[in-house]
Amino acid sequence: MGTATDTAMAQQARDFLPALLAAALSAITLPVHAGEWTITPSISINETMTDNVDQVEKHRTSSLVTDVVPGINIVGTGDRVKLRFDYQMHNLYYSDDSSRNNHQNFLNAAGTLEALENWLFIDANASISQQNLSAFRGATYSSVDTNNSNNTTETSTYRLSPYFRGMFGSSAEYELRYNLAKTTSDESNTYDTETRALVAKLKGTPRLSKFGWALDASTQKSEFDNGRDNEADLLRGVLTYQYDPQFRVSLIAGRESNDYVSVDKKSHTIKGLGVEWSPTERTLLSASREDRFFGNSDSITFTHRTARTAWKFRQTKDAVTSTDQISGGIGTYFDLFDSMFLSAIPDPAARAAFVNAFLQANGISPTAQLQGGFMTTGVTLQKRRELSFALSGARNTVTFAATQNDTSDLSQVAGTGWFAGTDFANMNKVRQTGASVNWSHKLTGLSTLTGGFSRLKSEGRGGSTVSTDEDLFTVNFLTKLGPQTDVGVGFRRIDVDGTTSYTENVVTGTFSHRF
Repeated sequence: MGTATDTAMAQQARDFLPALLAAALSAITLPVHAGEWTITPSISINETMTDNVDQVEKHRTSSLVTDVVPGINIVGTGDRVKLRFDYQMHNLYYSDDSSRNNHQNFLNAAGTLEALENWLFIDANASISQQNLSAFRGATYSSVDTNNSNNTTETSTYRLSPYFRGMFGSSAEYELRYNLAKTTSDESNTYDTETRALVAKLKGTPRLSKFGWALDASTQKSEFDNGRDNEADLLRGVLTYQYDPQFRVSLIAGRESNDYVSVDKKSHTIKGLGVEWSPTERTLLSASREDRFFGNSDSITFTHRTARTAWKFRQTKDAVTSTDQISGGIGTYFDLFDSMFLSAIPDPAARAAFVNAFLQANGISPTAQLQGGFMTTGVTLQKRRELSFALSGARNTVTFAATQNDTSDLSQVAGTGWFAGTDFANMNKVRQTGASVNWSHKLTGLSTLTGGFSRLKSEGRGGSTVSTDEDLFTVNFLTKLGPQTDVGVGFRRIDVDGTTSYTENVVTGTFSHRF
């Protein structure tokens, strides 16, 4: 196929889908009268003056980019519905060349419907964002790519997950879940992926004994538009001993079978150990190690919070499909604070409302990107370390985030010829190391000054060795003209050196109003 007509029709479908999803989710909420619901339409106009719209080293072109952004935000909880929905359509107009004009979508939505009381539930998630294709050609740091870069692609991920949950008598909980996830991009279907999985969980609920147990089983199939499909089955059992209310240990055993690193399915025994320690309700340390088909799989999480601070460290190593994790970046500021307050506010809707209010009060854009990342497809082995810290005072908020992400192409190791992204054409491992520090200061009750600096180093190893360093400096001023109206000005400088080299200086102005 692959005709121009097919491509245009696919693009029209992707453009129409956010509006269709918004209408569907709104229809779900119409019959729900109980609960609290907030529906906030908005309009923003952003002006960007850049001295290097093409992000090139030579023959630079200046441009004034106008971004007109209608949007809608829905947050609420009903009798049987929870919903968080944030959609924006960026309409970009370029002063230097009208052929650059385009529109880009941003969507971050999650909802749960209790279809049958206390038994049948449906989870739905959707996201649309600009993703970096390569780790070595410069990263985008916002929800919109005003440079119209050849290193970004609009990527959509949709997940639908109906599941049954209940009790076997008074001794065990069960859950049977079906997961459907689909990722598509504008990059000629190169990164399109669909994953279907059936997951069953059974967990003992001992009332007096210190011993507990859990079983989980799954079967999954992933289909790639550019690459070989694969399948994976897993059965795992966990036996826990609760030494005291604050400390418990776990023994892990199981069996897995997949064709990730071979043409045919191969089986491997799983065995491992885990510990969890929670000395107070504000502190949690959990760690586990399993022997998996690719070696040791590590998972370490530490969270701690005080009245003014929130700390988090996380280390993981696992095989990842593209629908599990599109990129290796930390994500947005919303992602950062959402994960940091996970233990403090377990309910997703309540946590989202808290995080959005916190970011808005401190003049921090929830969609601003902390670090880069890059697109992959197929199955990769990812080892991640993340450290984040937030200090909140009466007038100042300081955040720090650091990450190291090693991504290896499992298919290249096996020589099976799967496509795992442009960065793995001539290498089999990419390491991204980054850090960012940001400061927000309330000048008055209406005005906020923010500043930030981040550095990202990307290194490729294997058949060829490449490296790119990227520095980003930002400063922004935001003030309120009214309860629902904000205006702001800002400056940012990007300095990229290595496989790709360029600098860019940008002055921004923004006006936004919430209805």
